Parts: sequence; structure tokens; C-alpha cells
Amino acid sequence: MKYALIAAAGLLAAAGAAHAQMRGPDPDADRNGKVTLAEFKKAQADAMLGRMDADRDGRITRAEAKAMTDRAKAMGRPEAGQRMEMMFARFDASKDGALSRAEIEASAGPRFTAADANGDGWLSRSELSAMRQRGNRAD
Repeated sequence: MKYALIAAAGLLAAAGAAHAQMRGPDPDADRNGKVTLAEFKKAQADAMLGRMDADRDGRITRAEAKAMTDRAKAMGRPEAGQRMEMMFARFDASKDGALSRAEIEASAGPRFTAADANGDGWLSRSELSAMRQRGNRAD
């Protein structure tokens, strides 16, 4: 029984660390308790490029996105491919088949606006939490 409790505690700790890592770094760069649009855009682009830009050239190609969505589908997230296709359709402004940092940052604007529940121009911890519970979507 004691070993089962220790094992369960270890699994919970690992799951918590994995969950925190998936959320990405804290977007409140200046640690003032307010996440501005600029901070949010940078954090979103840093996280997305960090996860998906396999060759580290500062762009996410369709091939890099496909590799990531294939992994997500294998983990039981069949909607991942559709969301990525929508992102390319909406935010690949240059239509070059890749998302640049600027294009990724532009895609963060609608999510920021949707998450800013009280319209004060910055995100609080509770607004960030609510956004994450929705799955980081603007809808």
C-alpha cells in the first residue's frame, strides 16, 4: 500500500510537470502580473516555434506542421490537423507554405482579444487560466 501511494504521488508529480511544460513559459515577461499583447504574442511564437520548428530556421513549414499533427493524432487528438490547416489558411499571409514568427504573432492577436474577458487590454492569471481550459482557442 505504501509503495502504491509513493508510485501514485510520483505519477502525479510527473503529470503536473508535463502539463506545465505543455503550457509553455510564463508569458508575463516583466513579472508585473499583467500579460500585454506584446508579451502574449512573443510567448505564443516562442512556444510554437520551440515545439514545431524542427530545423530552427524561424519558420514552421507544412512538413514540420504535419509531423507534429501526426504525433498529436497518434495521441488521440484527431482535430489537430484541421486546426493546423485552418491556421495556415488564415495566417500564412505570404502564401509561401510556411508560418514566420510575424505570422505566428499575428495569429495570437485574436486569442488575446478573446481571452481578455474584461477588455482592459491585458490578461490576468485567471484570464490565462480560462483560455488554457478552453484549449488555447479564441472561440
